[in-house]
This record gives sequence, C-alpha cells and structure tokens, in this order.
Amino acid sequence: MPFCPNCGDEITDLSQNYCEKCGASVPENIRSGEVASSPTVQRTTAPSGTQSHDHPGGLFDINRNYYILKEKYWDWGSGEILDENNQIIGRMKRVILSIRRRVELQEINGTISATIHAKIISARGAQDLKDPQGNLIARIKKKILSFFRPVFFLEDPNGVQWFRAQGKFMGFSFKVYDVTTGKVVAEIEKADRWRDLFLGGLLDFKDTYALRILDNETDRRILLGFVLSIDNVLHDM
Repeated sequence: MPFCPNCGDEITDLSQNYCEKCGASVPENIRSGEVASSPTVQRTTAPSGTQSHDHPGGLFDINRNYYILKEKYWDWGSGEILDENNQIIGRMKRVILSIRRRVELQEINGTISATIHAKIISARGAQDLKDPQGNLIARIKKKILSFFRPVFFLEDPNGVQWFRAQGKFMGFSFKVYDVTTGKVVAEIEKADRWRDLFLGGLLDFKDTYALRILDNETDRRILLGFVLSIDNVLHDM
C-alpha cells in the first residue's frame, strides 16, 4: 500500500504518476513497492548529542514489542506503562500546570526519557515529541477533516513524513504504516482485543490500550509517543 511522499495520502491507482490529493509527483520506486532504506536509519538514530535511549531493559528497549498503557486520574494522560507480563516498565505523567499540556515519559526509576507537548495554536492538534534535552524528535499532526476515520501523520523535525496512523470507524483502533514502504509497523488497540496475549486476561482492561510493534528496528520512543499524542488529541484535549 504506497503513500504519497508529499502529503502521505494513499495511492490507490498505481498507474498514475501524480498524487490525486496534492498533485505531487510519485516516484516509480514508491508506486512499484520498492523499499527505501535511508528513512529507517534516521528513525533508529538518536538526535545528535542525546543519551542512549534503547538500553536493554529500559522503557525504549528495541526488543520490546508490546506496551500496555493504563491511564488514571480521569484520563488526564497520567498512568503506568506495562509490558505483556503485567510488569511496570515506565510511567506517563501529565504536568497539569504546563501551558502546552506536557506529558512526561518516565523510566521505572523516575528518569524522564521523552516528553510530549501540544502546540498552543494548531488547527491539526499538533504534538511535539522531544528528548529530555528539549531536542525535537518528531511532530504528530491530525489530518484535517478526518473525523469518523481519523488519520494522523508523524513527521521528522524537517517536516518529512515517516508514519501514517489510520483509525477505524468511530473507535480508538489504529494501524501505523511506514509512509515510504506502505508496510504496517505497529497496531494500536484497546487491550481487551488481545486479551489472550496478556497473562490469560488477568489485566484490568478499563481505560487500557495496547501498542503492538511488528519490527525490531523502529525507535520505540517514536511509536510510543505517537500513541500518546493520538490519545491527547482524541480524548484529552
């Protein structure tokens, strides 16, 4: 499933050289399904000057393929982050008195590993994902006029689209696509949809969402930040 490299819209007619939505030229390698390797290098490399973020056992360990997000405090963006074995691996904490509705992603020892900030004025509900030093990692935007089947895009600091999250009709259920290759890299669901995977259903599934990642390459900060940004826009504004 190829997507336009300019606007991220799905290319339904592979015989066309131009995107029907924005008119941009669509390269042959995208229409033919060829895989470009350079974006993967960008997505798995930390910004210059930042600390390592994927150390073994840490919140963003590259080998983690499941994240369980349990919101507390009336869905205000705070709560625990667990693995599929119901073990706490981190926390999300909303800083209530912050103008930009800041949410911190914390390691189990309380160290801040990333933050999410809502842009003060944005028609698309833009959210910024930053490292602890304040460097921009990615920006998340909602596609305008996508109400019943919401669509979100994740861009790099230069505005290049990396990922597209397509929601199902009237529900918090998304598939995350690599814009370059069209491949599904992650799925977001209410955790009860995958009840059998989590200790035989022993988790409390109220206000609980699960992120399932389908590769061991993509920066976990980006995908976890993508989920929380979508939740911020749809439920916590």
